[in-house]
Amino acid sequence: MKKKVAKYLACPSCKSELALEKSKSWKQDVRTGKLVCLNCNLVYPIISGRPILLTSSAVNEWKSPVSEVLGIAQYETYEDSIKSLNKIGIENAIKIAHNIQSQKPKTTESIETIPSKICGKIKYRESGDWFKCGNRTERLLAFPWESGNQNCSFLAFMEEIQKTQPEILLDIASGGGFGVSQQVYLSKSVKQTIAIERDLKCLGNIQYRFKHIHKENNSEAVAGDVRQLPVLSNTIDTTMMLMGLPEISGITAVLKEVYRVLKPSGNYVMLIPESAYESKEINKDDFIRFTKEVDLFAGHEKFLSDAEKTGFEINVAKQFKEKNGKCRLLISLSKK
Repeated sequence: MKKKVAKYLACPSCKSELALEKSKSWKQDVRTGKLVCLNCNLVYPIISGRPILLTSSAVNEWKSPVSEVLGIAQYETYEDSIKSLNKIGIENAIKIAHNIQSQKPKTTESIETIPSKICGKIKYRESGDWFKCGNRTERLLAFPWESGNQNCSFLAFMEEIQKTQPEILLDIASGGGFGVSQQVYLSKSVKQTIAIERDLKCLGNIQYRFKHIHKENNSEAVAGDVRQLPVLSNTIDTTMMLMGLPEISGITAVLKEVYRVLKPSGNYVMLIPESAYESKEINKDDFIRFTKEVDLFAGHEKFLSDAEKTGFEINVAKQFKEKNGKCRLLISLSKK
């Protein structure tokens, strides 16, 4: 982590500034240390150069948003979570989700330790060795325009972000960093990029991608929850998001947080599925009703309505039909 990125970071709990303490650096990178909230004194560790801006209750690997709202502890794929939902029944599932959401939040606590297994995964992936296995370099580090794969919706997404000419770029729900690394590679205006991802092992993937394109000096992978963004208010020019909405519970919370961190007239550009997740395991109308009730992604119409209620202005909402017959929507919002 470069010290200069700290001026954009905030305590995810109270949104206050953070102070860097007890840090150890190597070649101008802060490799270990801690970030301490100047207001509530919560402590956030820096592990292998990656700031872990999560509270203790938020540290876990990705799980299906359906599993999350239903309080299912064990790991399930999205498809498996739909099967669980079908077994529970829509009415019971809505009651369970509402009951969990209404419970008093746990006391916010600092992270004491990060399991050594997770630390090892971050180091391994950031080293680049993970990409060298199983032909991942060719599959995952290639750029679509270099390989001749002209994915219209993805390229339009990249171009829409560039039109905003951001100096400070925030990518949320970054996954392995495919989208943000390609935007940073293309952009001539970006001076600082922050990529937020909750799954800790993915931080290594993201940072290696930045290193691979020689942009690691102004691009940082940061652990954070998109519903509690670890970013100071009114600091971001453009927020981008690539196909992450269906994997998140708490869509309205994400909208409010993005609105908070954007500067006035700042932009939120995303590529999303036009419709909510579809499965043969459950009736489509029942699933849409469930997602609307528990604040999951329920399709583009509900999302755009929620965006306007949050205070965003809709600038672009363009449909792209993919080769598989499904549709994606390119959306660009601006903060009023």
